[in-house]
This record gives sequence, C-alpha cells and structure tokens, in this order.
Amino acid sequence: MIALPVIHPRRALSAAAARPSGAAGATAVVITGVLSLGLELSAAVVGNGGSAAVILSIAVPVMLVVFWLASGLLVSAGARLMGRAPQRRALLAVSGLTFPVLVLYAAIALVQAASLHWGGDALSIGVGLLAFPVVCWFVALNAVAVRAVYDLPALSAVAIALIPYAALSGALLLLVVVLSALHAAGVV
Repeated sequence: MIALPVIHPRRALSAAAARPSGAAGATAVVITGVLSLGLELSAAVVGNGGSAAVILSIAVPVMLVVFWLASGLLVSAGARLMGRAPQRRALLAVSGLTFPVLVLYAAIALVQAASLHWGGDALSIGVGLLAFPVVCWFVALNAVAVRAVYDLPALSAVAIALIPYAALSGALLLLVVVLSALHAAGVV
C-alpha cells in the first residue's frame, strides 16, 4: 500500500481519496518520521555532523508531523478559496501516503555523508544533487493528492499544493530577517 503512490500515483491516491483512512495516512507519516530519524542519525554519525546534526535529526519526526498537519489546514483553506468544501480529514489521509518518498531523501543524506569517506567532495555533491528530484517528486505527489481529494484541474491542484511551501518559505525568510536585525543590533 505504501509503495503504490510511488508506482501508480494517480490511481493509488484516487483510490485512497475514495476511501480515506486517517489511520493509514498518520501511520505513513509516523513510519516515515521514524525511518528518517534512523537514517538522519546515521548520517550525522557517519559524517561527523556534531550535536547540531543530531538535534536536527531527532526533530525530523516532529517536523514531518507538524508540516503534515499544517499543510492540511493551509490546503483546505486554499480549496475553500477555490469554492470547494473543506475536506481536511480526507486530505490528511491521502497526503500522508505521499510522505514515504521522504525516506529516500534521508537515505540520500546517509549516502552523501558516507561518500565523503569514499570519494571526497565531488562524489558527495553528486549524491546530494539526487535529493532535488526526490523533493520535486514529493511536491508532485502532494499535488496529485490534492487533485484526488478536491477534484480540481491539474494547475489549480498544483497551486493549492504549493501553499504550505510558500508559507514555510515566508516563515524562514521572516526568521532570517529577525535574526539579522538582532545580530546587527548586537543582541545575538
């Protein structure tokens, strides 16, 4: 069931939208978080990442759950703006099934950390570039999930699926501006 959204995304996510299971979506997110935690911790140890890398690795499962829940709220709000009735539970059930793709992202981080020992910086950079298509695939799967739940045209589904990423980018930009101002003032 977990591999189906990767192999046949439209069919699998449409079937999941027809019979949404919140437990299946939540389980997929939690399993992704646990597997990513193990891979990220391994990458921190192999790559001598230090305590900051370990702390970030431990935070990965929580960050995935928070992102999943926040994206459900934001996408439902976007769907409401497009005249669709909010279906947050169905969206969470279906979009949760897209998260296992992120285990591959964590596996790439581990291979990238190990590649520093095998082939140096060039191999590490080459392996790291593989993470970009994985993230793009995750975003595309989320757009397919939105389309399956809300029965929207493809471009509208993509636009709504990108709302959480825009919000995250805005929050990070605001954090950088605030920290920069505090640093310039000598507070941090």
